[in-house]
Amino acid sequence: MMFTPWRRALTYAAWVTLISWLTGTVVLAGYSLAFDDKLGPTGPEPLTLCRDQAVFLVTCTAVLTLGRRLLSPLPRWRTVLIDGTLYMLVLGVANAAPYGAVNPGELLDTAAMYSFFALFTLQLPTAWGMSAVRSGKLDAVLKKRYILDGNERATPNP
Repeated sequence: MMFTPWRRALTYAAWVTLISWLTGTVVLAGYSLAFDDKLGPTGPEPLTLCRDQAVFLVTCTAVLTLGRRLLSPLPRWRTVLIDGTLYMLVLGVANAAPYGAVNPGELLDTAAMYSFFALFTLQLPTAWGMSAVRSGKLDAVLKKRYILDGNERATPNP
């Protein structure tokens, strides 16, 4: 059986999440400057926005790491499909949950809206592209098998 080591899965997830989030933030700031909007909301909201974005970054990195670690190594196109879907779900739910979406229908509608918005800020296309680029750096490792007391056991290679 093959698997991806934790370190490789974590670096892959961190690159995909951080670069795509930075792209979305820069494009959104560019839109704001182009339309003479303020770069950020005023009042106590910036602290809430920072907290929500930090939660998104940590959650998305954790979900993508677990996805790469628990799933067997896949071809690039399947990795992009699966991880792109995971990224889009985390992006939508993480951005919709703080706004008080109570029932699942409202949560899914708001999540879909934020995912659609992420297309225009180039956050989702960047995540898909980074997933395609960085999935080539993932290493697959075989588990060693040994027999002890007549029982076959497997140990992972770090």
